[in-house]
Amino acid sequence: MKKYLMLAAILAVGTTTMAEEKIASQKLNETVISTENFETSVLDTAKNITIVTQEEIQAKGANTVAEALRGVPGLTITSSEGSEPYFDLRGYGATASQNTLILMDGVPLNNIQGSWYYTSQIPVSQIEKIEVIPSGGAVMYGDGAAGGVINIITKAPQDKKNYGSVGLEIGSWKTAKGSLNYGTKVTDRLLMDIAYNGYRSEGFRDKNQREQYKKYDKDDKKEAIWLRGKYLLDNGSLEANYRHNKLKDYYSGPLKKDQFEKDPSMAGDYNGICDSTEDSYTLKYNQKINDKVDFLVYGGYEELEFKGDNQGWINKYLASQYFIKPQIKYNYGDNSYIILGGDYKDGKSEDKLNTSAKDKTRESYAGYILNKTTVGDWQFTQGYRREKIKYDSGDVNFDKKNENNANSYELGVNYLYSDTGSVYLSYVNGYRSPSLQDMGVNSPYWGGDFKIQKTETYELGIKDIYKNTYISSSIFFMTTKNEIFYDDVAKVNKNFDGKVKRKGAQLSLNHYFDKLILREGISFIESEIKDGVNKNNEFPGVPKWTVNLGATYNFTEKLIGNIDMYYQSAAYGSSDFANENGKNNEYTTVDTNLTYKFNDGLEIYGGVKNLFDEEYCSSFTSPDKPWGGSYNPADGRSYYAGFRYNF
Repeated sequence: MKKYLMLAAILAVGTTTMAEEKIASQKLNETVISTENFETSVLDTAKNITIVTQEEIQAKGANTVAEALRGVPGLTITSSEGSEPYFDLRGYGATASQNTLILMDGVPLNNIQGSWYYTSQIPVSQIEKIEVIPSGGAVMYGDGAAGGVINIITKAPQDKKNYGSVGLEIGSWKTAKGSLNYGTKVTDRLLMDIAYNGYRSEGFRDKNQREQYKKYDKDDKKEAIWLRGKYLLDNGSLEANYRHNKLKDYYSGPLKKDQFEKDPSMAGDYNGICDSTEDSYTLKYNQKINDKVDFLVYGGYEELEFKGDNQGWINKYLASQYFIKPQIKYNYGDNSYIILGGDYKDGKSEDKLNTSAKDKTRESYAGYILNKTTVGDWQFTQGYRREKIKYDSGDVNFDKKNENNANSYELGVNYLYSDTGSVYLSYVNGYRSPSLQDMGVNSPYWGGDFKIQKTETYELGIKDIYKNTYISSSIFFMTTKNEIFYDDVAKVNKNFDGKVKRKGAQLSLNHYFDKLILREGISFIESEIKDGVNKNNEFPGVPKWTVNLGATYNFTEKLIGNIDMYYQSAAYGSSDFANENGKNNEYTTVDTNLTYKFNDGLEIYGGVKNLFDEEYCSSFTSPDKPWGGSYNPADGRSYYAGFRYNF
């Protein structure tokens, strides 16, 4: 209770001691790409949108996409040792990894198997901004966007003769990070750039020194090479991108509760290695045909090779996918238009160890239509998507072939009640179909008949600027039928026999002073299972409260300081659908850093993450008698320092 009172007091101070200064309205006027694949603005979109800019990423000292997104209202971030972080929009908890769609420049990163997406290799220096849209993307992107979309938008090649950057950072646990970027204007129309990012660290956790692992290098390594080109056309452009990411992670397994409480940095009872290589090729063409018609198409090929060694259990597969997405926009009035589009994906996963195993395949076709009509200060949006999904698990012992048809709907009304404010009401009907992993690419298998998971979301929100404060707030109510989950009793993936209901509220405030920016974000989410043996229980893995308080202060024109506090309330463990083992893992952490900018493009910076060395878990399952639960410790206190030079 004292903690809630403290947070309420801080929020009250932040909102009642505002100086009457003019505020830049860029938060409302920032362009949004993710909702339509064509630019619109935050004010003109009937969604609760958060945009994290490159400037904000640098101010926070973020090294990864996950660190950049910490504190976004309505978003929680979870990971297990040795796995990529996954992002949970709107309280999906134990099923979050496949209910939030992660995009990069509009292209889904969720791989063909439907499991993890790889964001840790993305160099944050090459990110222009990240758009977070809870309950967005159901019509535009379809399958897997029930919770919403996160679109990582990268920097395009610049129209400059020579430019670039170089950076180096060192930190705790022998961590080292380096980056290089160079771009040039080859001709009046052809722009190109290349970037490299490297990372190496021993990591927070000790490593088990068993004999079978002594042959491995114990350092975690990440490398990324990007090559991009842009050809300028009259009223359009043609872009080609190549991305190569390599990740090698030597991980220590989870701890039991007593081990975690004794020393969260100790080695787990088992260890493993994850080794992945990703190559992606994309081509994008956009053209403004005339004052009323815009055309866009992008497509490409992506390939992910994964190798894993977990106590001698070897896993090796190659996942690949072709994709294409064309769409056309017709402007028939003042801020009124219709968008017609579609997408096609054809992917497979090949088992590289068992040559007798069949390839796992997944193919989908979709068409969609979006319409926006503006009448005075009112904006009305409607959308419909139809998708056909065909898949084959390829398992000779459990042959599952299926074909699903799925529909998605979207309705919204946005009322611009002033030059700076709007209130909106939206309805979204999204879906998720069983993935290849759900169906038994690896154990566990699927249990029962296949059913499409369907989610309905109702949301009411407001955005405005009051004096020097940007305000964004919403309340929402969600109902999910046939939610796909892992049944820990039957040891199978299956559909819930009934509904899961979620409701919540989000509030985001940004206050702009002469030298100071204050940020407050708070989210409340309540989830409840409405049917079955766990009726009336809370859905596991969903904290009710998340809070972020932050400040950026310009001591001088050159010296900038930043501090962020993150709070997350306790939750049931991810396997505790019965709510038998109590809630756990409430924590508060603080990050802080300083940046000094010289006149010639050079910056030096340093900071501390988890300043007070809070002991908490990035994910956990509740303890029970047979195996004692799994606790995946988050990093303890760490220090870092580095420089960036931009030319």
